[in-house]
Amino acid sequence: MKKKFDIIAVGRAAIDLNAVELHQPMEKTKNFKKYVGGSPANIVIGARKMGLKTGFIGKLSDDQHGRFIMNYLEEKDVDTRGVVIDKEGHKSGLAFTEILSPSESNILMYRQDVADLYLSPEEIFEDYIKQTHYLLISGTALAQSPSREAALKALLLARKNEIPVIMELDYREYTWYSREETAIYYQLVAQQSDILIG
Repeated sequence: MKKKFDIIAVGRAAIDLNAVELHQPMEKTKNFKKYVGGSPANIVIGARKMGLKTGFIGKLSDDQHGRFIMNYLEEKDVDTRGVVIDKEGHKSGLAFTEILSPSESNILMYRQDVADLYLSPEEIFEDYIKQTHYLLISGTALAQSPSREAALKALLLARKNEIPVIMELDYREYTWYSREETAIYYQLVAQQSDILIG
């Protein structure tokens, strides 16, 4: 079967608000510039810019932020047939970045009840996954149900169809309930992955 995509990513797409005013703490920062965030989304956007054919599987909020993300993915020619719009009122994750110096920055993230963690197994389709050379799974997608089960289903479908799996750690401690839980699911997916990236 001829593959349509070089890589499809499963996981989070969010909003990044990066400080325009440099070298000062967030308490004094008044201006931020908005970007699409979420490492799996950024990986497929970057890969597309390099000429690879990419797709994204995730859930976006049904609001202005969700539409901003969807429009950006489409503008960058990332395939969005795997994107689902949340209909239960969950919002996009937000990340504010302060840049204190050329070598020091901090991130303040809002990840409570975010849309990307509500992607369900029923929203993962084998016919779409079969079309890629590589499947990337974000570690953040494993943090909570039902996103966890959706990511595991995508992993199983990739293995069934002999598609190499890339696990992108994307570890965010505050998204998890405990380190023990993190270790269980990271180890489970890592053992079934062909490539690990941090």
